[in-house]
Amino acid sequence: MLGRAIVVGGLALLAAWQVTRTALVAAFIEQRPEIAARAWNGHPQVNLALAMAEIGQAAAGGKRTVPPTATRRMELASSRDPLAATPFLIQGTIAKTEGREAAAENLFAEAERRDPRLAAARYFLAELYLSSGRADLGLNEMSALVRLVPGGSQLVAPGLAKYALTPSAAPHLRKMFAANRGVGDLVLTELAADAGNAGLIMQLAEPGLSAEDAPPAWQGRLLNALIERGDYGRAHLLWSRFSGIRGASSPGPVNEAFAKIGAPPPFNWTFGSGSFGLAEPSSGGELKVIFYGRDDGELASQLLVLPPGQYRIGMVASSDANGDSGLEWSVTCLPGKAKVTGVSLKNATAAGARLGETFTVPSQGCAAQWLKLVGKAGEVAKSEQATIAGFDLSPAGAR
Repeated sequence: MLGRAIVVGGLALLAAWQVTRTALVAAFIEQRPEIAARAWNGHPQVNLALAMAEIGQAAAGGKRTVPPTATRRMELASSRDPLAATPFLIQGTIAKTEGREAAAENLFAEAERRDPRLAAARYFLAELYLSSGRADLGLNEMSALVRLVPGGSQLVAPGLAKYALTPSAAPHLRKMFAANRGVGDLVLTELAADAGNAGLIMQLAEPGLSAEDAPPAWQGRLLNALIERGDYGRAHLLWSRFSGIRGASSPGPVNEAFAKIGAPPPFNWTFGSGSFGLAEPSSGGELKVIFYGRDDGELASQLLVLPPGQYRIGMVASSDANGDSGLEWSVTCLPGKAKVTGVSLKNATAAGARLGETFTVPSQGCAAQWLKLVGKAGEVAKSEQATIAGFDLSPAGAR
């Protein structure tokens, strides 16, 4: 009985150690394979992780050959786990690095056959297919990645954006984006960092958004890229296309009632909030503002493309600042920075007062204009609440 108990106890200890070292391998194999090796040096995954680490170190040192120890580790892992997919993945990566594209493709395909859920094999295959003009095969691999990997859309977006720049890619990508709009939005966002991609983006984008949809991120990024390049006219034309707002009968800001409409900034309002305060639209075409007076800040802004000429800005403003308001509306030129007018709320009253100024947009250095409501902090912080109603900016004499 005692001998049997010793045997059973030994088996229990062996099982416990097996569980423990398996857990250690799982915990450290990716980031610290040398720790996993101490727990289970013969484990195939440990040998593969160590081989990959050695290959990575060699590549970082500028070496294009695989260290012999890494090769032996891969052979050992393959002998102990002959059905494993990872050795084929590693050999495929080496072949690709050395320019042996056909061999790399065969190795990646074998890795995928052995483990269809191996994301890296699918990614490398997709890259090879796309770079060799086999669009359908490549995009099928990308679509599988999106389904297999958490956050797969973010993983494939940079590669698809690079592929989008190649000739004849657009029809294939439109087909993929129609089945997965999230991927499409991410790829367009990647492309939108370069204003030169505007034409391509409009080829790839869906026809438009309904008024209920929030504008996708790529629209704002593309508009900002065009504006940074000084291409205000094209930015405004694209904004009109995105928003469905084809322009007003007279130049001036859109959405003077501060309503929530399905149109992106900067040619629609941006309302600020932060340590300086906040601005929020309310019913009846009013803008409610709280300014804390501690920090400067932009509470509302919109980019305009006013042609040269005379204009008048007006509103009814109420404030509890008692003539000591830190709030001001301003119009400033782009690409120059000349301020052409400013309307302070210092004359606003608690009951509301009509404020306004006439100003001139010059013919030079003022292709676009920033219209902003800005809070300027004083020497002593003083909070205030204000309401803007009946806002209007239009050509002088138009109303």
